[in-house]
Amino acid sequence: MAVLICLPMFLSAQKKQSLIKRAYVNTVARYNYYFNASIKVQNAKRDAALAHIDDFNEVVHVFPFSTQDNLKNNLPAMDEAILKCNHIIHRRTSSKWVDNSWLLSGQAQFFKGDFFAALECFEFIARAYKGNSIRYEAEIWSIKSFLMLGKYDEAVALSSILMADPLFPKKFKKELHLVYAEGLIYQEKLIEALAQLEKAIPKVKRNEYRYRRHFVAGQLAMKIDKPNDAIRYFEKVTRSNAPYLFDFFARINMVRIHSSPTIKNYKKGRQILVSMIKDDKNLDLLDQIYYELAVIEMMTGDAELAIEHFKLALSSGQSNPKLKSDIYLTLAELYFNKEIFVQSQKYYDSAVQVLSPEIDGYADISNKHQILTSLIENLVEINLQDSLLKLARDPKFRTTTLNKIKEEELKKKEEEEFLKNNPLNDNRFMDAGTGGGGMGGPGQQMSFSMGFPFYDARLKTKGINDFKLAWGNRKLGDYWRIESIAKDDYNTITTQNKNEGVTDIPQDSVSNDKELTISSKNFPTDIHPDDISYFANVPFDLEEQKAAESIMGRCYFQAGSIYREKLNQPDKAVSLLEEMIRKLKPNEYRENVFFLLYKVHQSNGNIDKANHIFTLLEEEFPNSEFIEIIKNPETIKEKKTVKSPDDLLKDLYHQFYQHHLNGQLDSVEWYYKHAKSAFPANALEGQFDFIYAESRIKKGQKKEYVDIMRSISVNYSGTPIGDMAEERLTAFYRLFPDMAQSNDVPSSAPKKQPDIIYPYQKSDPLSGFHFVMKVDKSMDFNIIRIAFSDFNNDFRKNKPLKITTSFVGSTTRILVVSGFETLSEAEEYVKDIKINHQLMSKFPENFEKKEFMYISKDNFSILLREKAFEVYQNYFYKTYL
Repeated sequence: MAVLICLPMFLSAQKKQSLIKRAYVNTVARYNYYFNASIKVQNAKRDAALAHIDDFNEVVHVFPFSTQDNLKNNLPAMDEAILKCNHIIHRRTSSKWVDNSWLLSGQAQFFKGDFFAALECFEFIARAYKGNSIRYEAEIWSIKSFLMLGKYDEAVALSSILMADPLFPKKFKKELHLVYAEGLIYQEKLIEALAQLEKAIPKVKRNEYRYRRHFVAGQLAMKIDKPNDAIRYFEKVTRSNAPYLFDFFARINMVRIHSSPTIKNYKKGRQILVSMIKDDKNLDLLDQIYYELAVIEMMTGDAELAIEHFKLALSSGQSNPKLKSDIYLTLAELYFNKEIFVQSQKYYDSAVQVLSPEIDGYADISNKHQILTSLIENLVEINLQDSLLKLARDPKFRTTTLNKIKEEELKKKEEEEFLKNNPLNDNRFMDAGTGGGGMGGPGQQMSFSMGFPFYDARLKTKGINDFKLAWGNRKLGDYWRIESIAKDDYNTITTQNKNEGVTDIPQDSVSNDKELTISSKNFPTDIHPDDISYFANVPFDLEEQKAAESIMGRCYFQAGSIYREKLNQPDKAVSLLEEMIRKLKPNEYRENVFFLLYKVHQSNGNIDKANHIFTLLEEEFPNSEFIEIIKNPETIKEKKTVKSPDDLLKDLYHQFYQHHLNGQLDSVEWYYKHAKSAFPANALEGQFDFIYAESRIKKGQKKEYVDIMRSISVNYSGTPIGDMAEERLTAFYRLFPDMAQSNDVPSSAPKKQPDIIYPYQKSDPLSGFHFVMKVDKSMDFNIIRIAFSDFNNDFRKNKPLKITTSFVGSTTRILVVSGFETLSEAEEYVKDIKINHQLMSKFPENFEKKEFMYISKDNFSILLREKAFEVYQNYFYKTYL
């Protein structure tokens, strides 16, 4: 009876003790472990933001998470935080902080750069805590991990599914909009990204990098041509307590918007820039300000003032290779348009030296540079031969040129004598970087040195660079000064630029071979015997003059062809070709020039001029085959084109996809069924299935979505469409794990292997081969190239192998070793380098030796044309391995 009386009192005491114990466990878990771990994670997050470097030439990141390498510096602190979280998870299992500790542990893995381990934690939370809102927070961190891993498709897929989830908590909507926007930016879906960002910004607090989100929104609005919205966002950045660079580039972007072709408020743009120049805090970025001023002047048509501002930007700038390359390229174009070809070539040479091969569009820039270089080489050769002929035929010009040379030589000799007697006055000893630092601006100061200056490597390097700036990248040789004067004089004549005179003319020696050449020439009587050496390369003989005119004819024809076919500048082609017809009456290229000029006039619609050229062609070359071509061109009958089944299928898919983008789900279903019935087992069947599945999830038909995606992942395994389906399924199963087991496609389902047709053909083993390999961003190209050079010198001394680099497309850089005459030589070369430990030590640990490949010369030309290195890589594996 006493036991029954005491039992309620005992149970009450037990319950009270249990409550006290739980409170104690929660307090210890929170303040002894979780709190300290969270402080470490927050510090790591702060340090990541401080270490993050933004590229303001691109859309900046919504989240300043720095790079994986920088995050690895947090490893000791994050491991300690993970240990504290594990203590709660494994030893304080009754605590209510267990789920938070799992999430914090995943965040710690994230901020130490181990994104795969972080994903495992977040995926576990999504499975284990389905009824808890923390599951959605973990999913958002999963998206962030996908973004850091470069899995943008999976990040966007998961974001879109979460966005459609009606149970998604409102408190996490802001973060979801932000990560969704980041993923869409990576996919270059800027309109959709701005829409997501605009939904998040009103909810972003001031201490949550609001200025950064405003800046990103301004950049997106700017790119999709919403100038008023962009200015509104950038003004918010300038009015906030934003970091200096965000404030600076927000103002720069506002200048660009005001001076854009749609607004044309150049006065407002100048006002902003002038006020920025007056602000002392912008001294380190004056180059950017002057650059923007130059751009405005270009837009208003003041090319001279634009050039002046571009040069100010170069002289006042810091080390900004991207900006320098833009200025060099722009100046090259400006001088080229003014037909000052030597200056244009100098700036192009400077651009190539600072231009990074990793930038977007490098292949196009490189291709244009090659075209212009070829054009300039032809034009300069015309200049040279024309001036040499003028020296040979015009005694007055000959005398004037010689007097200028002698004046410059005398002046230089006097300067040398002065410096010899007064060495302390030679500013080369005091400051080798001032007064003529070239296009790149002032150099670095050098200390005083009484040693012989030409033993100083720094002075020697500066001298070489100054020479190149003045004379170009010239081959070593005698009597180049006459050629240089000829080039400058030609530019003076052709451009009516009377301000360009003869520049520095240094003295050089005469070789024995040149003396023999001089002794065999017949010089005019007006040339004094002491001056003969100056005219060694001048074509006084008739045969030499004919050869010079032949070279000029070839260069005129080639330059005219480049103007018409490569640069699409028919007017300049006409001007150049007509100049050739006037100057060079008897010339072996004259007939070709007539025909090219006829085609230019005809394509421009100048029928009268074309007929006039045809008349001249008939008069001078009555038997020319070009006359027959012009009179009886191949007639092309206009036939009504009948679309092939493939074309009809592509048209149907285009309409189907457009209706999908527009959200017309019923129309999508109709097009899908029509494609299935009209084009059974077609080449785009996988793409039709994928888009149709995407439309099903929008209508809430989860089972049909999973069935189709699972079928695509199995039937198209190993292809891009199959991989995308697998990623979509992974994201879907994470949200709806119960559906993962009941929707498996039987393993007996037939796999559809894509029938790939390669543009390459297996070549003759004796046709000549190259060795090629892709150079990833993780590799130091200079080290790799030196390693191959050392290997060739050690093991292929008797083989004249040449190492070059090339770009396949805009981003894929390859190293090429050429000089193999047969396939067996290339195969032997690959075998030898694979077993050479010294060479292989220069590659990353994860480098696969199968990346070493060889390619025939014919296939190499196709590779450069197709611009798809991975396609040849697959062809090589299939054909040779």
